[in-house]
Order: sequence, then C-alpha cells, then structure tokens
Amino acid sequence: MPHRLLDFGLSGIPATGGTLKQQLFSATLDNGLTILGESMPGVGSVAVAFHAPAGSIHDPPGRCGLATLAGEMCLRGAGERSSRGIVEALEGAGVQWGHAVSTTHTSFTGAMVARQLPKVLPVYADILRRPAIPAEEFEAAREMVLQSLASIEDEPAHRTLAALRMLHLPSPWGMPTEGVTAEVEAATVDDVRRFVAARLQPAGMIVAIAGRIDRDEAISQIEAALGDWQGEPGAAVTEGPRGGHRRHVPHESQQTHIALGWSMPPYRADDSAIAGAAVAILGGGTSSRLFTEVRERRGLCYGVSAGYQTQRDFAAAICHAGTTAARAQETLDVILAEIDRLPGSIEADELERVKARVTSGLVMQQESTGARVGALARQWYHLGQLRTIDEELARYDRLDVATIESWLAAQPPRDLTIVSLGPDPLEVPGAIPA
Repeated sequence: MPHRLLDFGLSGIPATGGTLKQQLFSATLDNGLTILGESMPGVGSVAVAFHAPAGSIHDPPGRCGLATLAGEMCLRGAGERSSRGIVEALEGAGVQWGHAVSTTHTSFTGAMVARQLPKVLPVYADILRRPAIPAEEFEAAREMVLQSLASIEDEPAHRTLAALRMLHLPSPWGMPTEGVTAEVEAATVDDVRRFVAARLQPAGMIVAIAGRIDRDEAISQIEAALGDWQGEPGAAVTEGPRGGHRRHVPHESQQTHIALGWSMPPYRADDSAIAGAAVAILGGGTSSRLFTEVRERRGLCYGVSAGYQTQRDFAAAICHAGTTAARAQETLDVILAEIDRLPGSIEADELERVKARVTSGLVMQQESTGARVGALARQWYHLGQLRTIDEELARYDRLDVATIESWLAAQPPRDLTIVSLGPDPLEVPGAIPA
C-alpha cells in the first residue's frame, strides 16, 4: 500500500555543547494510520507505541470508564492467542510492555531488543485488529477496573484534582479517565464490543517507533502488519459546557487538599512556551516560588506545586497543595497572593533555572527510546508535525524576562477554579472572579 513520506532530516543541538543528530520521519498510510519514527543508531533497543483514538472522551453517556474497560479487555485474547498467549508471546521476546488509557487515546506500548521487532509486531496487530473480547473474561476485567477505582477513593490528592478537572475543563474532557464506579458496574460486554468496533480503527491511529531501526524497513514492517486494515473513523467528540468555579468536597480528615486551575494557551499556540515558563517559575520544582514561600519559608504545607497541562485545543495551569485543616485557609491565601504577585516580579535567575530544567529534560529524552516515542506521538497529535529537540530548545532559548512580563501583563491569571477537599470549606476572596 503506498504511503506519503516526510523526512525531517538531521539537526544538531548546540545547547548540549556537542552535535546530537536526529533522524526523524513520518509516513501516512492510505488507511489513515500515521507512522512516526526516529532512528537512534547509538542504542541497541527499539520502542514502539500504538495510540488509538479511543480515550475517555469517547466514553458514551452513562458509561464513564468504558475506554479503560475496553483497553483491559483487548488484552484478554486476540487473534489465535488467549490472554496467557499474549503475555507469553511478548515476554518470550523480552518485551517490556504495557497499556494505558488517556483522555484522548488508548495506547499499547513495548520496548525490546531491536532484532525482536518483526516477531512482536504481529502480536500488537492482533491486539488492535482482532481482539476477542471474550464474555468469560469480562467480569474479571471489570473487577480490576473497580478495584483501581476503589483505591483512588483512598487518595485525597487524586480526588481533589479530579474534581478540579471536572469543573474547569469542558465536558467530556473533564471526566475521570479511570471511570465512575456506578457506570463501570452498569457496563456490559456488548458495550465494550461496540466501543472497540467504533474506536479501534486505523484512521487517526498514531504508531510511533524509535531506536535502532532503518526507516524504510520499519515503515515496511508496520505497513505489512497494519496497512491492509480498513475501517471508518469514529464520530467526532462534541464539546459540552464546563462546570462551575468553586467546589468543596467534604472529607473527614485532619488534612485538607486544595487545587486551583486557570486557562492557558495550548501547546500548539505560539505563546505556549511563554505560558509554560511562567507556570514553572510559579510552581515547577523545589526552587519555585510556591515551594519556597508556602512550604519552606512559612511551613504551611507538606507539598505544593503548579504545572502546565495541555489538550490539543485548550490548556490549563494546575496547582495543588496538601496541608493540615488548621492551616488550609492561610495556605490558599498565600497561594493566591503568589499568583497575583507573579506579573511584574520575575527575575532573570528564575528564568534561567527553568531553561536549564527544560534543556536537561529534552536532551535526556534522547537517551530513552520510550521517551522519544512518547514525544513524537504528542507532537504529531498536537501540531500535525514533528519538531526536532533543537527546535524545542530554541522556543525556550528565545525567552527573556521582558517577554514573559509583557505576556503576563496582557493576560494575568483569570477565571480561577478552586476546589478544596477536607472537613471545612475555605473562603475565597471576593476579588477572585468566579
């Protein structure tokens, strides 16, 4: 089957002090499946990841958690292999394998010695194309999902952040990926079969591969396994309304968890690096303002951070703190003060520390085939193209304090969503817009 090939060539990375060359490529098959790759001659392994557009946003109404349940069922037998047969085939080839369900995708991954790739690809092809979805395995699979949900109920930080996402993000992006207990309990094996038939399709699927590979050979091998797979793309997701701005979740405990969120430009926006740097200065790492002021200087909480989280069309800054109930109000007040203080007060050394962390993280990606397949898939999903590490670094190298200050002055944090989980609700100053 013919494909369109886009070669991103070679790129050095001056920031490392040496020359690190990348060989990136992309091919789109006629059935709509996209292959992304990076040849890394200096390693002896290869990692591959299959990302199907079958994430939690595709759960039908009243079946939150169906994507997670379907991902588990796809591994309960495929093609001529039983559940045990899949495990033996992968582990017999020395594959470090796994699967995960995100907001947008169901992913099946594997890392192995490079020579094992031709032996392993047919196993993944069966999982994707010919899952058995055996009725006799359904109750065991559902029980695993329910046990995971039960364990999350014992994690107050997770519950707080989940409540924040449900309020701040538009439906269905804010729904919990892991599901809702009552809706998982109501699901049937036929629900799973319909979901898999509709969503596990080649159109829109991303296959990322990195490691000791030859570009043409890798494309041919994946094409042989998946190129004749035909299907129709699943229905588009309709965006619904977001929730409110304030919520307190009663929880009998001596602890209180606080989560805050406000809107940011998504990764594909030109100013996303500016936004990400600003959030990192505020709450990214132990040198950040929140960690220094709220935890170290005032001793108000045992943990506090803020990070940048993006979907394709929107993004948010998400802040979390865990503290005692007695100090929760002061913790929230100081966090809000630090958010308000950020515009107009950034110092050059704060930005340089952010740049150093970004550089370190991006360069060390190049030592992990698994990290690279994840990065390739994310870039393609968000941008529709691949960026070299050099191009990613350049986005941050160009930043200076004046640029970030100007951006914050034009659009300071607004539209804050605030959630608390603990014995007592917290007061939010009237100046914070609701």
